[in-house]
Amino acid sequence: AAALTSQTSRKAIKVGKLLDPIKIVAQVLIYSFFIGNIPTHSEIKLANSYLYDKSMCLFTWKLFLPEEEFSLDHPGCQPSRPGQGWPTILKLLRPTFTVVAEQVWMRDRAITYSEELGKVNVDAPVLEYKDAVHEFATLDMLLKTPQTKACAEDVAIWVKKFILFRCHNFSY
Repeated sequence: AAALTSQTSRKAIKVGKLLDPIKIVAQVLIYSFFIGNIPTHSEIKLANSYLYDKSMCLFTWKLFLPEEEFSLDHPGCQPSRPGQGWPTILKLLRPTFTVVAEQVWMRDRAITYSEELGKVNVDAPVLEYKDAVHEFATLDMLLKTPQTKACAEDVAIWVKKFILFRCHNFSY
């Protein structure tokens, strides 16, 4: 989930060299998992969307956050929320490629997150896939669709940009 990837990247920045030899050089956010107290246009329009709706997201956040910390404006739920030094934290994040499905109720927040990264000069392109639903790129029944094939190619091209062209060495 995108929110968890975003949280992991921010925590990795905070602990710095404690993660050596692991180094986060970029991140791909697929299937955003952001929410907030004030609904966005897509949240209103697509609250009962196919496969993953608002009630399922609320249930999941209640499982993820400790009960005493549960708030839809928690930094984990809404990582691009103003305040709490966000520009400082965001500019430390690594380049971020965001995949957005058109028919996902959380799409607006994923786009906003990428825009906020861009404002602090983090390379953060967003690609939106028309007529796509949540999990379109990984559901077995959708793996052969044009959107899924395009998404896989787009992610591969972008990842290669940071691995091959920036001389990051990886061992397997």
